[in-house]
Amino acid sequence: MDAIKITHYKDEFLSFYHDASQHSFNENDRFSAWKKYYGFNPYMKEDPKEQLAREMLEQAFPKYERALPTIESFQVDEEEIFQYISLIRESLNAFEPMQLSIVFFIGDFETDPFIEKEPNDAYTLYFPIEIEWKPILLVNELAKTVYLNQSKLNPRSLNDVAHVVYLEGLALHTADWVTPKDYLSLNIYPWLSKCSREPTRIMMNLLPHLRRSDYKAIYSFTKGTGASGYTNEASFVGWRTIKHMLEKGNSLASLLNIPEEQILKIVEQTLYQVMEEAKYIRSNE
Repeated sequence: MDAIKITHYKDEFLSFYHDASQHSFNENDRFSAWKKYYGFNPYMKEDPKEQLAREMLEQAFPKYERALPTIESFQVDEEEIFQYISLIRESLNAFEPMQLSIVFFIGDFETDPFIEKEPNDAYTLYFPIEIEWKPILLVNELAKTVYLNQSKLNPRSLNDVAHVVYLEGLALHTADWVTPKDYLSLNIYPWLSKCSREPTRIMMNLLPHLRRSDYKAIYSFTKGTGASGYTNEASFVGWRTIKHMLEKGNSLASLLNIPEEQILKIVEQTLYQVMEEAKYIRSNE
């Protein structure tokens, strides 16, 4: 049986911000008010002494005034979220019982959404709301959660860069399939058009790193600049990889069910096929 819970920290944050903005707090006083009213630290497991939380607050606090209308206008549409989850599961044919908490929080304008695997195969999706966002971005993260839940994988222990590429690509195409097409005309993914300037170089330069599982590699190809100097190279290569596989007759559901131990080989083979076809097309132009 499913157990899906949706919560947010909007009211707690606004209590903190209104208190902090009405007083001439120094750094320590502001952090004390933050802990009293809000206290949500997205890096809690890695930041037990709260030093990073302090730095994030000081960096972000001057920006909150401009973001206040976005934060104040945020509303949770539970019916819409449940509908998206249902559509994702139908698209992926993924009906494993799900224990999921969705937590909307106010971050530091730099923290991306992230997923944690909890005890007893439960998952928590943390989603920041200080930056105006579109539903397709939430659907993308929900698609990752459904994939992880179906496979009972921990997002912190994905085997290698190839698995990250595969998950990113599958989630992006699932969101593309599920979300109303109105959103697809918008420039939702700036990295897509930027990486499209040099697609073959990006794929070629990422190939030697597919087997890497170290934090530096994962970070470089997701949040940092990858081997070709672009951000979100794993997402771009994932988009191209899954797109090719769908064009060859695979369905989203069949791609979800590919065994974990085969993903590295399949991503590698598909990238070679994509690059060979691109080379063939250029040679005939």
